[in-house]
Amino acid sequence: MGTRDRDMAVPTAPVGVLASVGALEPVGPPARSASAVPVRFPRWDGGRDLERPGDHAPAGSTRAGAALERSVVRSLAVLRAAVCLITVIYLFLWRSWYEEKPAAVLVIVGTAAWGAFFVVRSLRHGVGERMAAATVAVAAVPVLLSPFCLPPPSIGDTGNWVLLAVLHAGLTAGWALSPRRFAAAEACLVLAVAVGGHEGRPQVFTAVTFTIVVPVLFACAAVRLRASGRRADDRLTSAMLGHRARLLVLTLDHDRRERQRVLHDTVLNTLTGLAWGGGDDVALARRRCGASADAIRRLLAYDFGPPPVGLDAALTAAVASAGDRGLVVHLQGTSPFERSVLAASEEPPAAVVAALAGATGEALANVARHAGTGEAWVRVARAPGRLTIRVCDQGAGFQPGRAAPDRLGVRQSVLARVRDAGGLATVESAPGQGTVVTMRWPAGPSVPAAPTPTPTPTAAAGAGYEAEYGERAGAELVRETTAAALRRDYSSGLRAVVAGVALAWHVLMLVPLFGTLGRVHSPLAALGIWCALGLGTLAVAKVSRPRPLSGAEAAGLTALSVGAVLASVNVDDTELLRITNWPLIVVALLLAFVTASRTAAQAIAAGTVALAAVVVTVVVRGATDPLTLSRLLSLAYGILGLQLMVAMIGPLLRRTADTTALAVRTEAETLAGQDSDAMIRAGRARWLGAIRGEVLPMLDALAGGDADPRDPRWRRLCARQAAGIRRMLARDGAGATLATLAEDIEAVAAAAEGRGMTVEVQIAGESGAVPLAVPFDLRAGLVDLIDRTLAILPENRAMLTMWSGTDGGSVFVSAAWPGGREPPALTGAVQALVDVDDGRLTVELRWRSAQPPTASAALAASADLT
Repeated sequence: MGTRDRDMAVPTAPVGVLASVGALEPVGPPARSASAVPVRFPRWDGGRDLERPGDHAPAGSTRAGAALERSVVRSLAVLRAAVCLITVIYLFLWRSWYEEKPAAVLVIVGTAAWGAFFVVRSLRHGVGERMAAATVAVAAVPVLLSPFCLPPPSIGDTGNWVLLAVLHAGLTAGWALSPRRFAAAEACLVLAVAVGGHEGRPQVFTAVTFTIVVPVLFACAAVRLRASGRRADDRLTSAMLGHRARLLVLTLDHDRRERQRVLHDTVLNTLTGLAWGGGDDVALARRRCGASADAIRRLLAYDFGPPPVGLDAALTAAVASAGDRGLVVHLQGTSPFERSVLAASEEPPAAVVAALAGATGEALANVARHAGTGEAWVRVARAPGRLTIRVCDQGAGFQPGRAAPDRLGVRQSVLARVRDAGGLATVESAPGQGTVVTMRWPAGPSVPAAPTPTPTPTAAAGAGYEAEYGERAGAELVRETTAAALRRDYSSGLRAVVAGVALAWHVLMLVPLFGTLGRVHSPLAALGIWCALGLGTLAVAKVSRPRPLSGAEAAGLTALSVGAVLASVNVDDTELLRITNWPLIVVALLLAFVTASRTAAQAIAAGTVALAAVVVTVVVRGATDPLTLSRLLSLAYGILGLQLMVAMIGPLLRRTADTTALAVRTEAETLAGQDSDAMIRAGRARWLGAIRGEVLPMLDALAGGDADPRDPRWRRLCARQAAGIRRMLARDGAGATLATLAEDIEAVAAAAEGRGMTVEVQIAGESGAVPLAVPFDLRAGLVDLIDRTLAILPENRAMLTMWSGTDGGSVFVSAAWPGGREPPALTGAVQALVDVDDGRLTVELRWRSAQPPTASAALAASADLT
């Protein structure tokens, strides 16, 4: 095959070439035909390829990074709202001072107004660099004016509203700004705190320390959170690419089966009937030839076929078609009274109606051909959420599971067709006892499986996979599995961040520990408290990294937090709520472990217990002056604010895991749908090339009256063409062969050409020799890796070569590669060998096929045709 025209989805090729390598059909939605109206893949404009760099996700799509961004922004908005609330309380505590300072009140009002604007704006539009820079500037103004807008005892102290605004601005800058701009913003804030609070020495040094340490630690945590989000995105993308590959291969198999059904149920049956002398009724023969010709044209045009009709009308048409064969069919259960138990809204979808009607028609055709009786019954039973159709006869019957002349019709045109529509069909028969074909929709776990004919390798490869990973059930399985993986990634990443920040914070507590040893009752006790809390933090960090804390571990950690509060007895009353009493500051980090691991109710309970212990400690000591209460407000803000951030980020990310997985799964399906139409049209045109050139003109001549269906010469011609179609169906239905794999590879190349690439495809080796079984997962793995390889190529031209033998083969992708650029790392279900030499990248994907079928299996497959 040569280089393909980019306006064509797949190349054209002589029929002889196709006979050697198999029909190369593209990937897409289920086939549009007269016998099945497929459920289309969902589409949206601007669907983004999962591997295309530089593209942006469409509006409404969800990624781990985007979910993390929303979570943090909401947390910052809530923290800012809390700052506004504490500012009001602070104003009330110092009301006697502010009554004489109206200008200071105006500063408070202006800052609170900005806080309200920040909350509304960030929740609607997020927090960008401009918003972060403005927040820093607004926070720096009141802190510079501290001597004018704060009571003298509160200047430079950690217990005032201006420092809370500064800390919030630092957090916002740490999240939204680049490292350099964040450093500049931090420098401005530190300078403003130092200048504005210089009158409040020595407590201003504590305020400066907090201004530096808290935002920097949060910025480091943000880096780790984003890295966790990227890892989650990578895993999500990998899972969705695998889903996309499986979906493409599954759709290819679905279209292949539908082509077989259409040819078997219409063209092959018509030609076989004429060959056996069924043309004596000239008018009926011409109508059937015309219908077969129309079916071929609909396959070639990838047409939906006739407009969808209701189930009753579709079954009536199937029964009428059987009547044309001379079969007397009793249709029961389609009267208005009998179907009144079902609401109109419970009418099956058009695709299901087409599948059930087609299966019913084929079951009746088998009765007419093989049962040896001229009478059959079709019974329709309806119940809410359930539909059952039974086709019964009292004819010769047969032994299910043995090769029979009608076996392909039963297996593919009845059983597989109903299964593809989401239902279940069973066959009950015995020699001399008639046959009952039961079709139920939808399939349910309560439906017993009756003995059915043994499927061939093709049915096992495609249908077996659908049973586990079908278009609906498989998509839900992928979504649930991916969502569970995302939840694990989110949770473990958040716990790792909390552990890292807690350990770093505890190390930093060495500074106030040694700096204040002269202001505690027992320096040795202070050292012991630091060691005990450090060991507890280290142990909890080690346990919480791989898994969440248990309920008992969370209770123990809460007790340790209360112990840290009780350790405040080691300082005197004047240092109660200052950095001298650093164990109180550690409480927030200890409780964060509980919040990151346990439910919201348990986290609230732990925080309430610890904060109540702090309040009781303050009240017992009788420290109720405004300065102490202001410091208590700041401490409560620190403890509860950290828990609030962890509580919002963690559960929110876990809740968005389902939405994230669903959105990206939908995107993968959208991409598969966008690549489908032209490829399926071209693939069908090539697969049906011989039929279009020879069978279609013959059917047109018979239908139009230019040929006599009673003429022995035309009957012999019909027999010869029917034999050719049987051979084609046997080759296409004998198993998932190397030729089938070639179709999948060709479809991936065609999809790449649809994105603007030029792909030269070459197929060599022994792919037409022995029909080796190729597992479904192997084909999907190859589709995945080839698609990824083509996506990362820097140029839009590549050569794709498939070589195959009796035990497996390789696919080579060759393209230009810039010098000095590292070769890509490709991993997947298939072995990938990557090499770069003389400016060319070569990727070899190797596989080994299963053992070829035995001669008896091949004969059984050949006999398994009508």
